Amino acid sequence: MPTLHVLLMQLPVPNNPATNVPLAAGYLKAYAQARGLLDLVQIDILPRELADTAGDALLADAITAQRPDLLGISLYTWNSERSLGLAARLKARLPGLIVVVGGPEVQPDNHWLLHHPAVDLAVIGEGEQTFAELLELLASNTARPGTVLEYLPALPGLPAISGLAFRNRAGEVVVTPERAALSDLAPLPSPYLLGYLAPGPIMMIEISRWCPYACAFCLYGRNMGAKLGSRYFPLERVLAELRWGRDHGARQIHFVEANLNLVPLFRPLMRALADMNADGALALYAELRGEHLDNDVVDALCRAGLRVAEVGLQTANPLALSVAQRRTNLRTWAAGTRRLQARGVEIYLDVILGLPADDATGIASTIEFIERENLGPYDVFTLQVLPGTATRRQAAEYALVYQDRPPYYILGTDRLSYAELRRLRRVLKRGAGLDPDEIEGCPPPREHALAGAPGHAAQPVCYSHIWLVDADQAGWLAAAEQSNRLAHHVDVVARWADAGRLAGWLAAAIDSNPSTLFDCYLLADFAPEPALVAGWGAALPYHPGYLDRVAVYRRAEPGPGHARASLRLWLVLPWAVQADPADYTGVAAIIWAYDLASGEAPPLGAWAAAGGAGVWPRGCSAEQVAGWRTATGMRLWG
Repeated sequence: MPTLHVLLMQLPVPNNPATNVPLAAGYLKAYAQARGLLDLVQIDILPRELADTAGDALLADAITAQRPDLLGISLYTWNSERSLGLAARLKARLPGLIVVVGGPEVQPDNHWLLHHPAVDLAVIGEGEQTFAELLELLASNTARPGTVLEYLPALPGLPAISGLAFRNRAGEVVVTPERAALSDLAPLPSPYLLGYLAPGPIMMIEISRWCPYACAFCLYGRNMGAKLGSRYFPLERVLAELRWGRDHGARQIHFVEANLNLVPLFRPLMRALADMNADGALALYAELRGEHLDNDVVDALCRAGLRVAEVGLQTANPLALSVAQRRTNLRTWAAGTRRLQARGVEIYLDVILGLPADDATGIASTIEFIERENLGPYDVFTLQVLPGTATRRQAAEYALVYQDRPPYYILGTDRLSYAELRRLRRVLKRGAGLDPDEIEGCPPPREHALAGAPGHAAQPVCYSHIWLVDADQAGWLAAAEQSNRLAHHVDVVARWADAGRLAGWLAAAIDSNPSTLFDCYLLADFAPEPALVAGWGAALPYHPGYLDRVAVYRRAEPGPGHARASLRLWLVLPWAVQADPADYTGVAAIIWAYDLASGEAPPLGAWAAAGGAGVWPRGCSAEQVAGWRTATGMRLWG
C-alpha cells in the first residue's frame, strides 16, 4: 500500500500546448518503477487536458482535490514563474504539501528560484536517480508524527542525496554535491511503452543525452555531458516507441536531440524509419549540425520523412562565435543547410541578438552572410542569459545587463545599449518579414472570437470564451461562476457601455488567473477617447509574468523589465464611425464591424485600406468569412 502520493506537473508554452509532452515526468515515474518504488509511492502525472488548457484557478482546485503529499514540477523558462505562483497557492491550501522542482531552470546560480518560498526541494541536473532516492527517503519517514514537511530540514538522509538543494533549519539554501549522470541509458524504461504518457498528435523522442559542443549560451551541452559512452537508448527501444506513437495516432515526431545527425544510431535509425514511414504519415522534426549534412546524410533524412529542421547559426561574427565557444565552419555549415533546402525541408534559421562581443557591425555581417549564401528566411531571437550557462558567468566581463526573471532577456552589453538593441531588433525583424511588436510565445488572437456566444453540449473542462454582449443578470452571474474555471487563454466579448461592470468581472478573473491571457473585445457605438480606454485598462490588476517580460522590447526604456502583454484590448467600431486606428496605438486595436446588406458584394478593397486590426463582416456565415480570408489574406473576424 503506497504511503506517499506524488503528483507530477508540467505547464505548457503559452502558444503551443500541443508540444507539452511531460516526458521528464514520464521518465521519473518509469525510473521509480524500475527501482521498485511504486509499491511505496503512488505517482500520478497531471492529465494534459488540464495542464495544457486550464487557468490557474482551475488548476489549483483540481490539484487540491487530489490532495497529493508531494508536487513535483518540471520547470522551464516559459512556465517557472507561473508554476511557482501556483505552488504557493497550493501550499496555502495544503499546509503539508512538499514541493519539489526540477528541470533546466533549476541551477545553483538561479537564486530567485532556489530561494522561492514555495520551493522545498530542488533537483539539480539529471533527475531520475536523485528523485528516486528522495522518494525512498520520504516514504520511509511517513510513519513519523506530523507531516513530513515539518521535519524536512532535519531529515538525516537529505544531505547524503547528491544533486539536491534544500533549506536547512536556519533557512539557508544548502546545495549537495553534483550528481553524476546515468552512465548507461539502457536500463531506463520507456514511459511510452509503460503507458505512463497519454498518446497525442505530437511525440517527443529522446535518443541520447549527449552533446559534444559547449556553446556558452546553451544549457544542453552542460546538462547532457560531452562524453557519449553508453548515454543513448538501444535502437530497438527507439523504434518500439516510434511504432507505439504511430499506432496511437502520433503524426509529428520531435527528436529531443541537439545533433540528430551525430548520434551513433543515426544511420540505422534513418534506414528503419524509411521503411516504417514509407507512406510519410509521420512528419519528423530535428535539430541538426549543418557542417555534417553531406548528400548521403540529407538523403537519409529525407527518405525517413524529415519535414522541419533547426540548424542554428546564431551569428557569423568570428569574435562572437569564439566567445560563445561555438565551433562552426561557416562555409561547410552553409553548404549543408542549402542541401536541406534543395530537398524541400523547412529550415528554422536563427540569429541571436545581444551575444557577448557582438556589435552592430557583427550583426550586419551575419545578415550579409545569410543573404550571400542564399540561406532563405531567418528569425531573430534576443539572447537569453540562462542560469547555469557560461554566458551568465561572463556577465561582468561583458557588462551584460539582463532580466532577473524568465526569459532572462539581454537588456544591454558593453557594445550595445538597450536603445541600440531595440533598434536593431526592430530593423532585423522587419528585414526578416516579421512584426517587431509580435510577442514570441504569445497565442495569436482567435478570429472566430466575435462569432457569437458558444454553445456547450456539456460543461467543458474550462471556459475559453465569455460572451457578455447584452447579458442579463443571469448571464453575468454565470460568468462570475465560470471565472474559476477559465482557460489559460480567454476571449471576453462585451459592450463598451458595460465597461464598468466588465471591469469588476475582469478584476476578479485576473486575480484568480494571473497567468491567463485575456483578449477583451469591446463593442462600441462610437469611438471613445483613447485616454479613457487606456485608463480603463490600466486600472485592471496586473501580475507581470512570462509573456509580459517577453514583451519588454515594446518599451522605449527597459524600466521594470516588462510590458503588459497578458491583456489585449480590441475596440470594435461600426464601419461608419470616424476614427484613426493610429490614435489607439498601444491602447487597443481597432476592428471594423461591417453590416453587409443582402446581395451586397463585400468591398474587399475598402476593407483592406481601412487600417486597424481587420474587419468583422457581421451577419455573414463562417464559411463566407473563411472564403474571403483565404482569397485576400486579410484578417477577417467572425
